[in-house]
Amino acid sequence: MTTDITTGDTIIDLVRHGAVDGEAALYGRFDIALSPVGWRQLEQALAAITAADTSIDAIISSPLQRCQAFAAHWAQQQGMALDIVPALREYDFGDWDGIPFTTLFGPPEDNPDGWSELEAFAQFPAGNPPPGGERIEQVYERVVQGWQQITEQHGGQHVVVMCHGAVIRLILGYLLPVDWRDGNWYSSLAIHYGSRTRIRLSPHLDVAPVVECIGWLPAGSEPC
Repeated sequence: MTTDITTGDTIIDLVRHGAVDGEAALYGRFDIALSPVGWRQLEQALAAITAADTSIDAIISSPLQRCQAFAAHWAQQQGMALDIVPALREYDFGDWDGIPFTTLFGPPEDNPDGWSELEAFAQFPAGNPPPGGERIEQVYERVVQGWQQITEQHGGQHVVVMCHGAVIRLILGYLLPVDWRDGNWYSSLAIHYGSRTRIRLSPHLDVAPVVECIGWLPAGSEPC
């Protein structure tokens, strides 16, 4: 993929963190680390971005270590400062957060109500928030605030933002004419670990944002 950055445009690459070092679970506020595979996925993602365009002006990250650890490492390599934006942290899944599904719910035949509750959240998160967790409207509000902070501070620049799957989907939901409260919006987008979603913003306020790619993976990388 080649890059064509028009003078004055803002280019924002939203990079989802790599695979994490843990069993299948909802990892939100739980501060899990990257696995070795996840670290390599981010190396591939950033190598592809810099190969296409060397003029990266800023690197921004969620405060959680699965984003921040690699972002800090890469920023140091590039001789750049790392900006942490707390509003870009992942969804807080409350009582479910960070607990492997097999531990939380057990086999489906032994706990059908628990698995049904999880399925209801997946299908319509606005109406079925996780127990003790954030409501999706709360997540949307803070993510949009974080996005606006980035665009106000980095107009006309090329920015790499290391963040999370729900954060990327909610930013897209803010920019596009979709119902971000509907679970179908989340399940319809393939945003794999280590993938890039690129958004171009014109300096002209009457020009709509352009989503150039969603969930793009470098050639040879393995989606997971």
